[in-house]
Amino acid sequence: MDTIGLLWLVAFVLTIFGCVILHELGHSLSARWYGIDTEDITLLPIGGVARLKDMPKQPWREIVVAVMGPMVNVAIAAVLLIYFLLSSHAIFAAIPEEVDGLVINGSNFLSWLFITNVGLVVFNCIPAFPMDGGRVLRGLLALFVRRVTATKIASYLGRLFAIGFAVMSFMPDSSPFLILIAAFVYFAASQEYHSVRTEEALKDKTARDVMRTQFTLLPANTGLNEISPYITTTAEQGFLVVESTPEQIDLTGVITRPMIICALKRYKNQQNIFEKYITPQAKYKNEGFFVSDLMNDRLRYLSPDTPLQEVYRQMTQLHIPVMPVYENDMVIGVVDYYQIREFIKLNG
Repeated sequence: MDTIGLLWLVAFVLTIFGCVILHELGHSLSARWYGIDTEDITLLPIGGVARLKDMPKQPWREIVVAVMGPMVNVAIAAVLLIYFLLSSHAIFAAIPEEVDGLVINGSNFLSWLFITNVGLVVFNCIPAFPMDGGRVLRGLLALFVRRVTATKIASYLGRLFAIGFAVMSFMPDSSPFLILIAAFVYFAASQEYHSVRTEEALKDKTARDVMRTQFTLLPANTGLNEISPYITTTAEQGFLVVESTPEQIDLTGVITRPMIICALKRYKNQQNIFEKYITPQAKYKNEGFFVSDLMNDRLRYLSPDTPLQEVYRQMTQLHIPVMPVYENDMVIGVVDYYQIREFIKLNG
């Protein structure tokens, strides 16, 4: 490929990415019409993703938002088709039939642009997640069944198509790029179902529904070699860390059972190395190795009436695994990430 051909190819790829951005803007602007903002638009090698803050829960609204993306590509293809019909430019005349690789030049640029936009429409209309067709299918099914059931069906179809793409990628003359598409479709479909199951399980629930009213307060100055009783005498997965003074007790952070166990393993390894290579008679002590050195010092205080969906969102986005529940200036309970995961398993 000569320099001119390479420049045409680069221009074509950039134009296709422009079409993908317009496609995602179709989703974003239609979602905004229903009061839903878009956090960002991400371009991927296999397309784009408009990350909406939420999806419309009403089936017809979801259908509209899903359809507006492919409709942008339909509009682009329609404009190009009108141009071909009104001019003497034949759609396929300038496309070489037997050439290795994609050849783009001035005479076939618009033809390839038309074909690619039609391909984007066809691909996105596949009735399976995460394609737009899957969202349309879910919207239609949700008119008759629960949203989580509709999502389950569309998700299973998505994974079935993904397996089909993976099988096709090993066929003669097929593109190895299909295996990448298969992986993306499979995991995105699974993630969508997981997300909706979580949403359904936490709907209309509050922190009060899952909080523990009996909990352990772990002193910040507890040494690591003194911490074992706290995790052997209780099944709690998360602890509040406190600092005590004669006047009051202050919350300073949180710590989880996995964090403690990981630190204990590291402490034990260090102790073994010290005793083996320094002096067997010496007892290893790390005076600065306290709970305060291990804890997560970010705190978020909850009300008993805080929606559980909001609690879970904060925990996952802010990486705060344990949160105290306050009422009347008192800690009345604790919610930790592991409790919510168990709640989802039981109620999803």
